[in-house]
Amino acid sequence: LKSWSDPCSPRAGFVVQSHARGAAAAAAVRSGPHSDGMWSAPQPGIYPTADGWCPPTWPTGEDEMRREEEERAMPKRSLVKRTVLITAAQAERLMDPSFMEASKYSLQVFPLREDTQFSGADEDRGFVCWVYYQPRDEPVIVRAWQSEGLNVTEGEREVVDPDTSIINEQHLVASQTQVCFFNVYQWEVVKPGQREKEYKDGPNWA
Repeated sequence: LKSWSDPCSPRAGFVVQSHARGAAAAAAVRSGPHSDGMWSAPQPGIYPTADGWCPPTWPTGEDEMRREEEERAMPKRSLVKRTVLITAAQAERLMDPSFMEASKYSLQVFPLREDTQFSGADEDRGFVCWVYYQPRDEPVIVRAWQSEGLNVTEGEREVVDPDTSIINEQHLVASQTQVCFFNVYQWEVVKPGQREKEYKDGPNWA
């Protein structure tokens, strides 16, 4: 797969994880009330409101260290993964958080460009999915995907390394609930022997 920098907005109901870190996150936190494109810092005493609500904020370094320590202390799940191609019409159900939880699988999802192989417009838009689950739950996952006309076992079954260096997989093996990581970029399928297409189709092209 080849990635392109045209953002693809997730559809309603998708669980999206963001991994902003380091200088970018720190800059966002430090930005003052006159920074271009940034909200002004709330005046002291406004929050929390009477019902306890506070606006969302960037996590601090201490928050991140605490979260990472909690993840390391959790028992790691033994997972396997398979690759499946789906369409936008099938995605509505297969990426629904409640359906994923009931069917006991997690996902990494990469949307394909509409003009690349295995994809198309509207409901024919393609998505490459990595399906993660515990081996004992395979019959449940197979039935769930068959309900959308897909045979998940056609993809090669791979064991996920509990000490994987892939950040999203680190979260998956540590999580006790099902998670869907939805990539916000569009991807092109380039087969062996083919050349990548050249695109200059928007302000996000690089």
